[in-house]
Amino acid sequence: MTGSGREPDGESDESDESDESDESDDEEIEQAAAAAFARTAHEEGREDVTNDPLPQPLCGRAREQEVLDRLLLELREGRSRALVLRGESGVGKTALLAYLAGHGLAGRVVRTAGVETDAELAYSNLHELCAPLMDHFDRLSPAQQEALSTALGLGGGSAGHLLVGLAVLDLLAEAAVDEPLVCVVDDVQWLDGMSAAILAFVARRLDAEAVALVFAVNTTASALRPANARLLAGLPELRVEGLADEDARALLAAVLPEPADPEVLDRIVADSQGNPLALLELHRNHG
Repeated sequence: MTGSGREPDGESDESDESDESDESDDEEIEQAAAAAFARTAHEEGREDVTNDPLPQPLCGRAREQEVLDRLLLELREGRSRALVLRGESGVGKTALLAYLAGHGLAGRVVRTAGVETDAELAYSNLHELCAPLMDHFDRLSPAQQEALSTALGLGGGSAGHLLVGLAVLDLLAEAAVDEPLVCVVDDVQWLDGMSAAILAFVARRLDAEAVALVFAVNTTASALRPANARLLAGLPELRVEGLADEDARALLAAVLPEPADPEVLDRIVADSQGNPLALLELHRNHG
């Protein structure tokens, strides 16, 4: 259990229906992208040096998966790690988080993701992340229990930010006593501000608790709401870039019902600049 006494870091119905349809299309595209990533890479294979099951590799993401594999190996050795995935919208950060969460070495996994419409609800993401771990709540000090209960809306009392941060740090550490704990935080730019600040505070204080805090920041959207992304400055980063042309063609070929004109494929690959989501959107538009 980690100690306390640490210092903090400084219009119309038609329009609605159209919006809902667009959101549904985006979800379908993202799901297709994730599935295609796995399908196109299933023959690549990677040696499993741990004898634990590996999820299917993702197309063109060997470098990123190696980083995540190494993080999990270090976690199994009792070392804690924080990592921030940064990349533009649709580049595959969520697919990488899913790879991490589905890995045989991940141990216990808890998740939260920012939602733009909930960004003003203080501590809402912290509540989602910590709720599955509350079976370890009674191991916290009384002061930490009071602070965390107040922050999560479970009781009255005071909730000083430092005490809440230390309570969350100790809660994660206690939850990782029996098996490593992986905390996945997607769309950081849309987290509520208090949750973002507390999780950044915790990430900087991880040491030897066998806890991993892995964040994903959409650099396209964070340009509109940069405060949360700035909170993670200085933490280890993994930049997620577009796919190489060969990998982009493989991903596109995996979702095509039949062979397409090579010139059309080349144009789609060039226009997408290796962004998997853009690849599938452009394919849909050309179809």
